[in-house]
Amino acid sequence: MTHRPVVGAIAACAALAVAAPAAATQSPSTVSSSSSATPLVRLTGTLLTTAVEPAHGSTLTPGPAHAAVRVSGRLVPVDAGAVADVPSGSRVTLDVRVPDPVVDAAEQGDRLRVPTLAGRTATHDLGSADVDAASDDSPATAGSDIGRATTDQAIAPGSEPLAVEEVVSTRAAAAAAYTPATREVTVVNVVPRGGTADPATSAEISSMVSGTDAFWRANSRSTLKVSLARVAPSFRSSYGCDEPWKMWQDAAARLGWPGSSDTTLVLVLPERLPESLGCGYGLGSLGESPNSSGYVYGMGTAVDLLAHEIGHNMSLDHADVLTCETRAQDAAVSRGRWPSRCSEWEYADGQDIMSLDGEGPSGMLSTPRAWQLGLLERSAVTSVPSGRTTRVTLRPLAGRTGVRGATVVSSYSGARYWVEYRTPAGRDRYNTLGQRTGVRVLRMGPSGTTVLLDPTPTGDMDDELRLTAGRTLRSYDGRIRVTTVSTSSTAAVVDITASSSATSFSRVSAPWVAGTRGVGRTLTARDGGWLPVPASYTYRWYRGGSPISSATGRTYRPTTADAGRYLSVRVIASGPGLLATSRTSAAVGIPIYATTRPSVAGNPRVGRTLEARVGRWTPSPTSYAYRWYRDGRAISGATGKTYRVTSVDAGHRLRAVVTARRSGYSTGSTSTSSTAAVTR
Repeated sequence: MTHRPVVGAIAACAALAVAAPAAATQSPSTVSSSSSATPLVRLTGTLLTTAVEPAHGSTLTPGPAHAAVRVSGRLVPVDAGAVADVPSGSRVTLDVRVPDPVVDAAEQGDRLRVPTLAGRTATHDLGSADVDAASDDSPATAGSDIGRATTDQAIAPGSEPLAVEEVVSTRAAAAAAYTPATREVTVVNVVPRGGTADPATSAEISSMVSGTDAFWRANSRSTLKVSLARVAPSFRSSYGCDEPWKMWQDAAARLGWPGSSDTTLVLVLPERLPESLGCGYGLGSLGESPNSSGYVYGMGTAVDLLAHEIGHNMSLDHADVLTCETRAQDAAVSRGRWPSRCSEWEYADGQDIMSLDGEGPSGMLSTPRAWQLGLLERSAVTSVPSGRTTRVTLRPLAGRTGVRGATVVSSYSGARYWVEYRTPAGRDRYNTLGQRTGVRVLRMGPSGTTVLLDPTPTGDMDDELRLTAGRTLRSYDGRIRVTTVSTSSTAAVVDITASSSATSFSRVSAPWVAGTRGVGRTLTARDGGWLPVPASYTYRWYRGGSPISSATGRTYRPTTADAGRYLSVRVIASGPGLLATSRTSAAVGIPIYATTRPSVAGNPRVGRTLEARVGRWTPSPTSYAYRWYRDGRAISGATGKTYRVTSVDAGHRLRAVVTARRSGYSTGSTSTSSTAAVTR
């Protein structure tokens, strides 16, 4: 969560626009496999992520800021970019690369000592057989010797999150109904690495929690309560703010925090920390339901900070604004992104607790999330049928009585829209960004945010985001129209039109192939965007333009017959009363495959010559290229089959990457094992 003065906040939001990147020739979710010889560990567990909490004036990159997999009760940090499209709370299986320090220790037969949680040190005795076992077609398990060393190394202070070689499988958590409960909060003052102690008092902590309790009671008909379980003794962490999962897990280990449902662990950081430490104003883990457990850290003890971050724990993402440079007020989502002509402005819905923390009390939770999570009674929102115009009288959301929202689904695009009425009274008396209140139309963004639609689209942000009397907001597909008839301090009258019918599909975006490109890896067909929304899809995979026998599922695992070849998938969309329509993805290359791993021959000693042996490949390459590395860094000019060891290499380990080429085939690369440390 970001805290900033209200003055100039609209201008500041301009720097936080989220626009879709320019179209790329290759999907970022499709990665080329370096080789079957890369040492891998397979992790299976629950994925946890945090929302991106941008600093003042920064530009937000879509996707989570931090990610971890809970494996056997431990939070193992992984590369967030690799799981950007996977919802937090999903059951995942990931193949991750064994970190270099683990590989080096194993290949040299060294004992590996890794600092872990609560000041403890883990010791691992590994050998080259462990690397070999992790380098075949079956990754090592998380419970193996090299698997435990890998997860320990990932938790060590200063270590990088584990690189994800392949997202093997994902299963989103089933939507859970909210169970009324009291969320118990455990709070501890923590000084992150490099910080100076400035602990909050017990009275400040108690006030923060009681204020948060009052907020969520008011937004849940008193069904959601927050209580202070304990204030734990303060401590100084070995971890920095850029390692939130480690910092949280370290605190949980020290405190014995169980992480059960309806609990939150809150780390109160000093209110003023140097910007160089990279600490955000607040950060919270994203849960899958209002009853999920969660982690929070925050600088200071502001009520809105904790209320906002607990919102993340309960599965809420940010409250944003969508602006488009066209006459339409929204647009179709393509590959999980808005098109380039639209921008999603982070934190820009100033009428929602999941926006900025301003100078006054935050507004209520907007209708879409409150209704979906069960915090609004069912009777508070009316569903508008398609095929006609429906007149609805809306009461102010803060009034807490009567019909306060309407929802309608476009039968063409499948997008759901929400209409609500906000007035400057009660909990809604203050707008963090000074925006005018009134009739508002919202929908969900592709990343789980709520987006407030701009009824006067110009492509720029302004404070006129209400639908005033006599104005009409139209959805991009033209199927939904919302017109404000009249407003007063007690009610708004709106007409909502939902038209239907279509006879054929139109393609919004092309299908594409996602996954790690390599023999034995899993490729997944992404359907692309279609209008209207198809009822079902079927698939057919192709190798070099010819259909692959029996390859008719959404996923496909390439075999050695695919090595060096180019694969594509045809997606066929179907629906009642609609002509079945197909589109084919761009082709992706499966690298030439090393059936026998390349190796380094020779004595790693200063003055000696090493030779890269190419191993065996399929199909047979016609040429090879080489690149030599010293401790994982490319050696300038070292691109031959042989390499003469110099004094600069003494004490370091060398390896070579062999690249295999054949005209008309997809190039493949793989690395040798590292040599022993070079001697003189």
